[in-house]
Amino acid sequence: MEHSLYNKKCTLEYDGTDFHGWQFQKGLVTVQSEIEAALSKIYKKQIYIIGSGRTDAGVHALAQVFNFRAEKFIESESLNLGLNSLLPRSIIIKKVEDVDINFHAQKSAKSKTYLYKILNSELPSAFLRNRVWWIKNPIDIEVFSAILSQFVGTFDFSAMCTMKSLKENSVRTINFINVYKTEDIINIEINANGFLHNMVRNIIGTAFFIYRKKLHPFTVMEILESRDRKKGGPTAPPQGLYLKEVFY
Repeated sequence: MEHSLYNKKCTLEYDGTDFHGWQFQKGLVTVQSEIEAALSKIYKKQIYIIGSGRTDAGVHALAQVFNFRAEKFIESESLNLGLNSLLPRSIIIKKVEDVDINFHAQKSAKSKTYLYKILNSELPSAFLRNRVWWIKNPIDIEVFSAILSQFVGTFDFSAMCTMKSLKENSVRTINFINVYKTEDIINIEINANGFLHNMVRNIIGTAFFIYRKKLHPFTVMEILESRDRKKGGPTAPPQGLYLKEVFY
């Protein structure tokens, strides 16, 4: 006898400080393992989830998305309440929806926006130390923006990828990069059709390296054309990075 399968789409936020990233790793506390444990308790059987993408240790999410399929139907609002009662306070499920059985959190995604925060101030912040990259010396936001704008477009981003499988296609399209300041915080929003491993943090780190060395913004093109990670700048720290939104 065939069982009906129900597909649930969940949107959540989390503080990544205490997690070894999103993806399940045996013996380590990850966001995925916490959610799967809570769902398995609710459904009384092992539930596996599919995330829109992985985030590294220390990286946060304002609106990560995952889906899972189950034979048992549970009303979305009840499931939302149940999950939040079982999960640590650093993970909050914001919304649970019933979706078409073919919806896939990763494969159905059209684009994603990441947000990176730099605290540009004389002193670091005791409260924001796990939420921003602190840079003491003043940053000229117009010059910094001009460098970052060079990354917009369709390119082979091998030089911005920390770990790459041989089969992986490294061509991605960055649709926009918005840079704006709120008080002492420089906010950088990057939207693309997909991201390689550490791509956002490598872009931010490389842009800052070019800025600090007073190199021409076109240096970005030379680095991208080299397809060599060693030609880029250092990787920006994880705590300033947030997965802001996934578009379907």
